[in-house]
Amino acid sequence: MKIGILTYYGVHNYGAVLQANALKKVLQQEGHEVTFLTFTRNYDMTPSKQVNKYKIGLGSIGFYIKYLTEKGLGNITFNLKKSNALKKFRSEYIPLFGRYSDFDGDAIIIGSDEVFSVDVGVNSFLFGHGLPCSKVISYAGCFGSTTAKYLDAHNLNELVASGFRKMDSISVRDKNSQDIVREVSGIEADLVCDPVILYGYKTEMESDKPSIGDYVIVYSYDKNMNSANEISAIRDFAKERKCKIVSVGMYHKWCDRNEVASPIGMVTWIRNAKYVITDTFHGAVVSLLCNTPMVVKIRGNTNKLEFLLSEYGLTDRIVESLNQIDSVVEQDIDFNTVNQKIAERRSASLNFLKEALES
Repeated sequence: MKIGILTYYGVHNYGAVLQANALKKVLQQEGHEVTFLTFTRNYDMTPSKQVNKYKIGLGSIGFYIKYLTEKGLGNITFNLKKSNALKKFRSEYIPLFGRYSDFDGDAIIIGSDEVFSVDVGVNSFLFGHGLPCSKVISYAGCFGSTTAKYLDAHNLNELVASGFRKMDSISVRDKNSQDIVREVSGIEADLVCDPVILYGYKTEMESDKPSIGDYVIVYSYDKNMNSANEISAIRDFAKERKCKIVSVGMYHKWCDRNEVASPIGMVTWIRNAKYVITDTFHGAVVSLLCNTPMVVKIRGNTNKLEFLLSEYGLTDRIVESLNQIDSVVEQDIDFNTVNQKIAERRSASLNFLKEALES
C-alpha cells in the first residue's frame, strides 16, 4: 500500500522526529510505501506572542531579541546547531510527498504524538476532515494536556466527534485520549504503544558509544531543571557517583557537557548512560527501551507521562522533588519484566496496525 502519514514531523524536538521515523520504519518492514504529508498548522488557540516563535517574520524580531537576552548566546548557538541536525535527519529519514490534500495513495495514518491536542490550534484535517483517501486511521494519537472539558468549553465536540466517526480505525497511546474519544464520539479507541516503542531502535542504540566514562543524562526542555534546588540535587547526585552531567538535545549551561547530537545520537547517549533524569515523555520512552535506570519528574504532562510509566509498572520512578533522586535509584528496575511488557504491547499494537490497514 501507498501510505501517507500526518504528524508533527517538523517540530524542534528529537521525540517528534524519532516517532515519525519509527512509524515509517515499521510500515516499511510490512512492505508498504511510506511518505509524509505536509500541512499548514493552525494557531488560533495560541497567544499572539507565542505565535511569533513559530511564524518567522517581522513579528518575530521582538520575540527573538527577548529570547537572546533571556537565554544567552550559548543557548542560541546550541539550538541553531540542533536545528541543522534535525534538518539533516529529516532530509534523510522523513520523505515528503507534498500537501495532504493532494495525496493519491491508499491510506492515511494520523499520528503519533499530540496530533489531537487543540491547546495551540485546531487542525481539522488531523481529525480526519478533508482527507482525499478512502482509508483513514489513527495510530497512537494523543490529546496531550487537552481534556474533554476543554473541548466542550470551546465548542469543539462536534468537529472532533464527526472526524472520528469518519475514520476506519482509531487508536491512542494514553488513557486520557481514550476517554476523550469515548466521551465525545462514543467510540472505543484501541490503546497502542508509541511508535518509538513499536519500532524499538534496537540496532541504532548500539551504533555508537560515547567515550567520556560514567555520566548522568539530563533530558529536559531548557526552560526546566534550572532552579537552584534542582541543579544542586542533580550535581550532588552525580558527584556522589563520580559521574559527569550531560544534557542531550537541550541546552543547560550548568551541565558539564551540552551535546547537540542527532536524534539517533540521543538514543545512543541514553543507552550508555548510568542514569537518566528526565521530565519528558520520549526521554522516559527511550530510557525504557535502552534499559537505562531513570528518574522522572512530572510537570504538566501527567496525562501521557504518568500513564506511560504505569503501563510498565514504573510509577515508583516518579519524584515530586529531585531531592528524592537517591531514594529512587536505590530501587533496581526489573528490566526483564519491563521488556516482557514492551514485547506484549508491541505485538498487540502491531496487530492493530495490520488489521486496520488490511480490513
